[in-house]
Amino acid sequence: MDQAKGSPALVDWQSDAYWKNRRLSPEQLQVHDIRLEGWRADVGPMLEMKEVLPSTLLPDLQNRDKLLNSMRLEEATKNRNEQTQLKSLAAEYGWMNCLRSRGVQETISDPPDLRKLRWIHISSKFSDYLHGCLLALSDWSEDPSAVVNSLHQLEHCVSQNERFSKHGRYFAPFFQDLHSGSPHGKSPEDTPMLLSVPFLDWAIQGQPPPLRFQVDPREGYQSSKSTSHMLRSILQHFYRLEDTSDRESQQVFTKHKPWITDRDLDLKVRRWYGRYPSSLNVDELWILVIDSRHIVTFSSNQSWKSRWPPLQLASRIMEVSFRGIRNSFLSSDNQDYTSSIHVITALGGALGMLHRSFWTDITLCLSDRYASYLGQLQYRLHRSPSTKLVMDLLQVQEELNIIIQIMDQQIELVTDLQAVYNGITGRKRGQSRSSTKSYRHHASESLPHPDRATYRQYSFSTLTDPISQLLENLQREYVDLCDLRENSNALINRTIQLVNIRLEDHGKAILVFTIVTIIFLPLSFVSSFFGMNFSDIRNMDSTQGLFWIISGALTVGTVGFAIFLAFYGGSLMEWFFGWRENRRRRVKPPDRPALYPPDRRQGAFRNFEVLDVIRPSRSGLF
Repeated sequence: MDQAKGSPALVDWQSDAYWKNRRLSPEQLQVHDIRLEGWRADVGPMLEMKEVLPSTLLPDLQNRDKLLNSMRLEEATKNRNEQTQLKSLAAEYGWMNCLRSRGVQETISDPPDLRKLRWIHISSKFSDYLHGCLLALSDWSEDPSAVVNSLHQLEHCVSQNERFSKHGRYFAPFFQDLHSGSPHGKSPEDTPMLLSVPFLDWAIQGQPPPLRFQVDPREGYQSSKSTSHMLRSILQHFYRLEDTSDRESQQVFTKHKPWITDRDLDLKVRRWYGRYPSSLNVDELWILVIDSRHIVTFSSNQSWKSRWPPLQLASRIMEVSFRGIRNSFLSSDNQDYTSSIHVITALGGALGMLHRSFWTDITLCLSDRYASYLGQLQYRLHRSPSTKLVMDLLQVQEELNIIIQIMDQQIELVTDLQAVYNGITGRKRGQSRSSTKSYRHHASESLPHPDRATYRQYSFSTLTDPISQLLENLQREYVDLCDLRENSNALINRTIQLVNIRLEDHGKAILVFTIVTIIFLPLSFVSSFFGMNFSDIRNMDSTQGLFWIISGALTVGTVGFAIFLAFYGGSLMEWFFGWRENRRRRVKPPDRPALYPPDRRQGAFRNFEVLDVIRPSRSGLF
């Protein structure tokens, strides 16, 4: 593998036997560097994020076996089995150690191999990647036993938070330190940490388009032995043990297509998304903090989406979330960028994927999609309320409840993360969190300006740190979704009332038809009887008075019998079943087994029954 001269050239990684059988190769990674750059002469040095092409990593990858050959296994652990496992992990993922930074950039004149932070994004979610990345990107030169200790904590963390469902594995929302106790001489930012949080993302129906870069070929393969965390729909996320394939077509994103009747919206959607977003999915974001200068993120394979507009998660973090935090919170005097800030950057990019509060330029955001569909259902309510409309409203309410539940988990995790980063409480990361609070009530109480009407109007705030801004944006979207849920509840109640009123009118019509049928049914029977072509009926000498006498009596008797059954039929049936049960008990008494039944020939003992007999044991004791 020779380095291309001039501009970077395409490299066929699969032609090299070393990369062909690897689970991960450089072509599956998105590597980004955050450095101080002087690209803008009018503002001076600014933090910029630049993507590193895989072909430019070839010079560093010449020492890809350095970690495998230089690991001090005896100092790391005395257990032979652990040494074998560490050696196996180093053989598979050790090449990633070449991606570590050699130092921290301080000024704009520092060499290009120095940087503020290196961020690696992997578009696959396999839990075994976590162990390989932590081992390969850690610093083995200082304390090898600390790396092994972090690997132990990672294994325990994965087994404790990994859940199983019919649709694959998934993580419960959590964040946890991967070091037992603060290492001597290191800040909390220099210790490893693992974080997992669900977020909402959109997709299309059917086969996804071709991918923009290579991913793990195991992605999408579901097996009970696989460690893959697959992308799930919103119904699969909630109904973990049920097959939801028959209900996927009933999603709001699938049924509601507002661009069909709006030409301008159709042009905007096609220009923005490229394809119509027709399904709502739940993805997971994993954030593995190696130290203060290295961080790795994982999410599902969505690399078929465009980079601009930034619809890929990595592009959204780079183009939207990073620039927003840099421009709002990083001044020219303080432009240090560490892993703790990038955790908030990655969370802002993922959690705000479909929300306008995080991305003002987005077309047809999540709340607008549901509000538009509820408006359409409300219009149908005024025209023709029906049970089908009630089922559609219940589907909207169900999805809103699932989305609000996910946002509860997101807000709770970000709140606890804020407490840890700001040192508000002494609680450790990963400790069990309190129950979900009502963020709507909390948001309305925390406003410093009581003259504002709603919390949504409090959008232009002067917050001092990015995590507070992230939390505020989440709470604002949470309030909007809660309002939509309350609106759906009101529409459901109103629709049920109108349907009941219509059913009452239908019941009156059915009652009239029933009365008419009961009256004319005996007349029809008598007319048919006397109209039969038989000699004994055809040659009768009676006049039509006989017909009316019989018809009137039969009609009165039928109507009376129907009224009697309508008012007293239930009581008669209840009395009949009770009488039959009592008669059965009197005729056949219950059989009770007797140990010593009396002799039938002894008439004196026929009315006696032996209930129990205590037999003495051979030793004479009970």
